[in-house]
Amino acid sequence: MKTKICSTLFLILLCSQKIHKADGDCTYDRFLRHCSCSLLDLTNILTILPCVEALSFEFNGGTFINHEDFAKLDMKLVMNMIHVSLAKISFANAVLSEEFLVAFIDVIHQVPVDLLSFENTTFVGQSLNNLRGSPPNILSLQFINTSSNPLIQRDSPFERFGNWMSILRNLTVKQSQLTGVPCDIGIHFQALTTLELSESLLSDDNMFSVFCNDAFPTLQILKLRSNNFSNYESLCQALSRYNQLRHLDLSLNDLSFISNSLCEWQPSLSHLNLSNTGLEHVSINLPPNCEVLDLSHNKIEFLNISLPILRELYLSYNRLSTLPSMGHIPIVQILAVDGNPIKQLEVSQIQAFKLLSSFKGDNIPYKCSCSFIKEMKEMAKSGLTLQWWPDEYTCDSPESLRGKVINDVNYSLFECHTQPLTIVICIVILIMCVAIIICFVKICQSNKTRSQCMQAGNSNTM
Repeated sequence: MKTKICSTLFLILLCSQKIHKADGDCTYDRFLRHCSCSLLDLTNILTILPCVEALSFEFNGGTFINHEDFAKLDMKLVMNMIHVSLAKISFANAVLSEEFLVAFIDVIHQVPVDLLSFENTTFVGQSLNNLRGSPPNILSLQFINTSSNPLIQRDSPFERFGNWMSILRNLTVKQSQLTGVPCDIGIHFQALTTLELSESLLSDDNMFSVFCNDAFPTLQILKLRSNNFSNYESLCQALSRYNQLRHLDLSLNDLSFISNSLCEWQPSLSHLNLSNTGLEHVSINLPPNCEVLDLSHNKIEFLNISLPILRELYLSYNRLSTLPSMGHIPIVQILAVDGNPIKQLEVSQIQAFKLLSSFKGDNIPYKCSCSFIKEMKEMAKSGLTLQWWPDEYTCDSPESLRGKVINDVNYSLFECHTQPLTIVICIVILIMCVAIIICFVKICQSNKTRSQCMQAGNSNTM
């Protein structure tokens, strides 16, 4: 008890002396309330002490393999002085032993932490299953470009780590060469709502193992972008049992060989991202209650989908030659068709979407007729938001206007009404010619009459 009091008094004394930085690399940004340190600073309390008011900590660079060098007592004293939850603790560009990670979590388990992050980090050893005591108060865990001994080769993976995983809410594993998650690990994540396994090596073969029965039962957001998936039907079957799943990201997977899918998604799924998946047509079962659908950067030439409550549709950079019909997507509010070869875009097609509030149509080879220019300018002044207007909306034809911004095109009256004006001018000229001829005839007749009168007068005089 005396030791604890003396240590606390020592810390108070240091604070009263207004020590802002000791030997080491720790720096504190008072405006952002962010503390940046090197990994070595964990062994010296004086370097971390100025950061007791920080909301986020970053430990960058170094190696920490021998966890006995970790000043556990000193760190606990610092943590006892922190009375607010921390937004983030991150480790970057480091080599850490799993024993150190266990010791560090043991130190901070009393402090609420929104996110614990590891980036460009290598873990050595196999000690994660040695976590003891009550679980740490950490909501989110993030691994970006990290490596460790394979989980699947462990005899009893996370046996004692499971009490923490059972309360974890968010887990991100990106760029980590992950080939699978053993089923007996996934079942520990009983409260997980957000899972991201992007930019890894997952494939169709291990989908049913990763998402086995009882694994991630409360999952709501799942991001699987840039893996090795190719079978949409298999993905649907593996994930269709998640009745709370509302957001699914399958982008940057090669799903170009999609056959007619008979699988049905749960009604909860409302956001689906299939961008950059090589789709040439959409002959798959889409979530019936889909509200946001991203099909951008594919090879779609024609789209005929029926989603009655769809609010946002992204079709950027496909091969569409016309807008999709609004008949089966009646309440779309946001529509993006930029980068498609739609040369003849009728403004009336856009206005047919009665609830449309935002339209993105830049980088399209527009045919700039007089009526189109006028209607586009009028639409830009209406309540509809034209994203990237006016600079990115340019003409492709006629040749004289190629590359010119639509908003800068000003046709003259004659240019917009060449044909009718030409007809009117021709008629006027014709009328004038007829009038001239008539006048000429009358003048000739008058002159002839006058000449005859003059000749008759001369005869009488004689």
